[in-house]
Amino acid sequence: MSVFVDTGVFFAHHDTDADRHDQAVSAFDELFDGEFGQPYTNDYVLDETVTLTRARTGSFEAADTVASRILGEDPFPNVFETLHVDPDDVRASLETLRRYEDHDLSFTDATIVSLCESRGIDAVLSFDTDFDGLVDRIEPGY
Repeated sequence: MSVFVDTGVFFAHHDTDADRHDQAVSAFDELFDGEFGQPYTNDYVLDETVTLTRARTGSFEAADTVASRILGEDPFPNVFETLHVDPDDVRASLETLRRYEDHDLSFTDATIVSLCESRGIDAVLSFDTDFDGLVDRIEPGY
């Protein structure tokens, strides 16, 4: 099994004041125990998570810490494989965005769907119900 970790899970895990912090912590425990197999993310999710963390907390340190966690920099374990969205992936993601115009996908969400399809990633670990019906989604903490 493999799983793609979405922005909201990273943010909620990091921010102890987030409404879904406990669910994200529980999901990370399962993830670190190997229950979801190989965890993936991509550089767009990294960007989105760092930007969201900086904007919501107003803290460079918080943004830097969440980036280090995703990238597996010391003292955090190197768990996540970060996929890089190349030009072909951008085009495929744009096609995904167009194909699912009836869903409320961001372009970053479209990269996730496209990479799951092209790389054979089994599911998305996400709070975002916009993925439902497009890829298998694991609700964090449930």
